Order: sequence, then C-alpha cells, then structure tokens
Amino acid sequence: MEDQDILKDMALFNPWWSEPSSEPEKGLIQREVFHKLLGALDDNRVLALVGPRRVGKTTAMKQAIWHLLDTVEPARILYFSMDAVKREDRIIRRIFDLYFRNILKQLPGEGDKVYIFLDEVQKVRDWGEEVKSLHDRGYPVKFIVSGSSAMNILKGSGESLVGRIDILRVFPFSFREFLEYVGIKTHGLSAFDLSYPADAEKIKLLFDKYMLTGGYPELYPLAGPENIRDYIKTVLDLTFYRDIINLFEVKRADVLEGMFYSFVKESGNVINYHTLTNNLNTKYETVKTYIEYLASSFFISRSYLYSKSTLKSFRKNPKIYSGDNAFFSLIDTKEGLKIETAVYNHLKHLGFEIFYWQNKARLEVDILAQTPSGLLPIEVKYGNKVSKGDVKGLLACMNELGSDAGILVTSEKMGLEDIGGKQVNFIPAWMFLMCEEFSV
Repeated sequence: MEDQDILKDMALFNPWWSEPSSEPEKGLIQREVFHKLLGALDDNRVLALVGPRRVGKTTAMKQAIWHLLDTVEPARILYFSMDAVKREDRIIRRIFDLYFRNILKQLPGEGDKVYIFLDEVQKVRDWGEEVKSLHDRGYPVKFIVSGSSAMNILKGSGESLVGRIDILRVFPFSFREFLEYVGIKTHGLSAFDLSYPADAEKIKLLFDKYMLTGGYPELYPLAGPENIRDYIKTVLDLTFYRDIINLFEVKRADVLEGMFYSFVKESGNVINYHTLTNNLNTKYETVKTYIEYLASSFFISRSYLYSKSTLKSFRKNPKIYSGDNAFFSLIDTKEGLKIETAVYNHLKHLGFEIFYWQNKARLEVDILAQTPSGLLPIEVKYGNKVSKGDVKGLLACMNELGSDAGILVTSEKMGLEDIGGKQVNFIPAWMFLMCEEFSV
C-alpha cells in the first residue's frame, strides 16, 4: 500500500482533523464498556477491546474519541481501521511514522499525549511486536486496539505484550442495555429484592423481541425473522471466513460450520466429544481445536461440571451455549434451551464464573454461579406450571453445597418461598435478565 493511500485513509477516518465540530459516531447508548474504556485512557498500557463483530467495539472507540475531543487537540487523536490495509509487514510502524511526520509534523515524544485507535488489528500479522517496539520507547502514546477474536488478539500479541496489555471484552447487548436503548432504565436491580414493575406488559413484549434479535444492535430496527436470519448469516460468514478460516489452519470448513449449528440447536446441553466426532466424520483432535476457534470468536461459550477439583471439572464433558440468542434464527431450538442460554449469557456478561452441577443420583442444576456471597444455584423451568419435581435438583444442590438460597427462573411465577428450610426465589425470565445483583 502506497504512503499516499494510507494518508488518504487517515483523512477519511479522522474527519475531526479538518472539521473540529465534526462529531464522531456517538452510538446508540453509552454502554458499560464505554465507561471502562474511559477509565483506562489515563495510563499508557495497551488496551485491547475484544468481542464479536458488530456488537459495538468501533462505536465504543468513537464514543471515547468524542469524549477526548473535549480536552485533546483533534490532530492528536488517530483512528485507523486495519480492514483498509493489506497484510503487510510493519504496516503499523508505517502508519505511526506517516502520522507523526505528515499530520503532527513533529517527532514522536514531542508535545502532549497522543491517542492511537487501531480497529480490527488482528488483520496484521505479529501486530503485537510492532506495538511493543513503539510502546517500549516510552512515548506519551496510548494505543487502543480492537479485534473480533480473543485467540487472534492473544496470538498476535504473543509474549511481546505480556505485562503491557489489558483486555476489555465487549459482548452483545444485554437485555438491560436493550431496554436502555428503547428508553427504559433498569440499573441496580437485585434478584433478591424485586418488585413487579408498573410497565411490566411493555417489558414482556420487549423481552419477546430481544429473544429474537439477541444482542446485535443493528438488528433492532429490522422487522421479521427472515431479515434477522439474513443479517446473522452475514455476520457468521464474515467471522468464519475472515477471522477463523483465513487466520487459522482450518482444513474442514464444513466440520466447523456443522459443529456450530449443532451447538446452537443443542445450546445448554452437555456435549459428547466422541459422538460429535462420529457424526461429523472427523478426528477427536479436530473437534477439540475447532471448539477453541468457535469459543475464541464468541460463537459459543462453555460451562464445566462443578467440582472442588479443577482437574476433575475439566475432565468432564462441558455444556456448550450459543454465544447469543440471535443465532437461534438459523436453526430450530427448544424454547427452554433458548431461555437457559439467555440466563447463562446474562450472568457470563456480568463477569460471574459459571458451572453446572450434578450429583451421583444424576440430579442436576443448570447453572451454578460464583457470586460475591458464594455459589448460587439457578435452575431454568420455563413451562406454564412449576411442579415439586422442578425444584428437586435445586434443593439437592443447595443441601450438598450448604447454600441457603437458590433461584428458579420461570415463565411467570414470582416470589420467595421456604421449601424444606431453603429459600427458593421464583423469578420470571424477563425480570431475571434485568437484574445486576445476585448476592443474597
């Protein structure tokens, strides 16, 4: 790529240089990730935003730029999308040098602090080495990079940025963020201190929509399952062929795609590696490797059997969950599994470590969340009625772990009940997804 082409792209990507009043995209809402990003701007450590395509990484960057423009000279903020460059050696260093020589017209290190945003940086081979060589010179430069695959970002940074990089994960919109998008505030709700909201019927309708669209904000203005399916298929193809197949040694694209659709259909179920290997006519090692690719690209997430022995836990087959409810538009999935997936992802995005539980009698609990106040058993029963049998596994888990409280996620039933000396909190799914606090 010629120097003049890079400079033209710079001018295109950074309109605030020539038009100080030009407002970068402010985005839909100021998400939690935006506030975390702002909190990391003061130090000079490299910050990496990692998350799926089209869930708001670029928007968070642009919002941070808009915030910086209140106090920082516009020319001292550089945004560059690595989608615009070919996979060339030392491309980041070339961008850096051209920026200082032609835009700032000064040597690196002169003047005030500079902020450099590099979007989709995983496109650059060994990008970490390039950033490290610049970072270690002690220039007053803050690098903020983004990527759509955790594995690609970590592989690209290698050992070069160990101790110099912070990872900030960007997930699809939560139901709380979706409600904020439409103007409903839900901050600070506690699962053990809930009251029925006045606008419950409206929230239920929005919950139904969210279960179809999931956390991809570009889907919210669209109508109809066919439009949603086409959009998600596009995201899927982009990530498969740009972020996984092109960047890793994927010899069986058909197996990779077949595994993904299988995991979405069976989201929330324990997988059997050997059955999967036989069904897809492939090798055990291939299945294990491709699961890592899908997980690092945020298509799936894993939950392991709870055990006091970490080694024993990882030896057991995991549950695998779809990375977002929008993926269910691609294949028929049972309603109960969809709800369990939404509950799991809600807790995962809040930062809780999550397991599933099973005893020798094969009684099970869907989700075991490590909260600040201890392990919290959560069972999902999304039927019209809740029977005594529905709480059997939950009570067994609570007794074994010594937990005083547990949650049963329902369709409509709500309330706290004492059952066998244990506190069982019945919460409708739409209310559960509004909660932030889960300590008893």
